Amino acid sequence: MDELFFSVTISAYNASSFIFDTLDSVRNQTYKNFEVILVDDGSPERMESAIAKYKEMYPDFPLRYIWQENEGPGGARRRGVVNAKYEYVAMLDHDDRWTPDKLQVMHDVIKENDADVYYHDERLIFTDGSSRSVDYRELGDDPLTDLIINGNCLSTSAVVVRKTFFMECDPYSDRQRYGEDYECWIRLAKAGARFYHVERPLAEYVRSAESLTMVNEDYTRAMNDRIVDFYDYLNSDKFSKDDIQRMKEERRVYNEFLLGRFYHNRKDYYKARKYYFNAIKHGQHSFKTFVAYAMSLFHIRLRG
Repeated sequence: MDELFFSVTISAYNASSFIFDTLDSVRNQTYKNFEVILVDDGSPERMESAIAKYKEMYPDFPLRYIWQENEGPGGARRRGVVNAKYEYVAMLDHDDRWTPDKLQVMHDVIKENDADVYYHDERLIFTDGSSRSVDYRELGDDPLTDLIINGNCLSTSAVVVRKTFFMECDPYSDRQRYGEDYECWIRLAKAGARFYHVERPLAEYVRSAESLTMVNEDYTRAMNDRIVDFYDYLNSDKFSKDDIQRMKEERRVYNEFLLGRFYHNRKDYYKARKYYFNAIKHGQHSFKTFVAYAMSLFHIRLRG
């Protein structure tokens, strides 16, 4: 294999106030063979001045800035990959950070393991400064079924993808705004992608105040509805139409439970009870559902 270079693609929106931290985490990489493409997804106040300032501070940093009309995260990530010069594309969201050895570790892994999508673990950083590890699972022999049945286990800032495979599949082509990353991995798996998991936390996912305010009932419901649609990607040779329909109905009921948790976390116990009750009424009879319902009755907060 020839010398390996990375194209680092960063999708950004209204990130001028914190983008320096993200860029610093790339600039401070111990492995230096990379370019950086930052796609400004139609920010009302363009980030040009902030980026110009950063480039003035670090003139040798290989940073390109692209502004586009707003297309949502999927459209911005696709634009970054389209403009990438190199075969291995490392994606990064505007409010996340990498550990200094991220690219070096991924370089070594790619040299030793042939795959189309490489992903690693992360740390979740909360607004109060606390953190916890996020250990993603190893996908099974059938990544498509695993992703749909067992849920998403990849994060944008923890993924390196081969550009040629990505563009042949073109998973962000429809510019979806809900569940676009989860669907991206599913589409790559549907196209036959080989996944390789690196069991090391090489990125920090920052749970910022801004990201929290974006999550409301409409967003949560839209995300959950998109996940129901993902069952249509299942292989019809393995699952009958009746099987898929049954799983979709089970997921719709589970979505009621998730909406209950959404309101429970916000201490709106009345709405939490309503959605928990809907889940129980339609067959969600797990122990955790009954416990959550009881906790909402007595206004007991959720933990974790």
